[in-house]
Amino acid sequence: MKLHRFASVEALGYPVIRVTFDDRLSGTLDFSDEIATGPIFAPLKDRDFFKTVALGEHGHTFGWRLDEPGHEIDFCPTATRTRIETQMVEEMAARFRARRTAAE
Repeated sequence: MKLHRFASVEALGYPVIRVTFDDRLSGTLDFSDEIATGPIFAPLKDRDFFKTVALGEHGHTFGWRLDEPGHEIDFCPTATRTRIETQMVEEMAARFRARRTAAE
């Protein structure tokens, strides 16, 4: 299994970011659920803070406050890639179901 790294991350608009991996796979992540459900994500409620998302050293992570060990909010490439790939498959399946006719 190839271990991917992040190539870039950007806040598109609150609370959505786009991540791009080293092989150019790219996707968006909506952080609405994370922000609403846990105290660890409370700082992300601040829209200006949310915009400070950054890549970690050598693309091994992305997140917020990466220079504050013990206080960072960070995400790894493997879990993030799984989430994005799952979203892609679910979107393709939904498009396929929408095109099917009643006779199929």
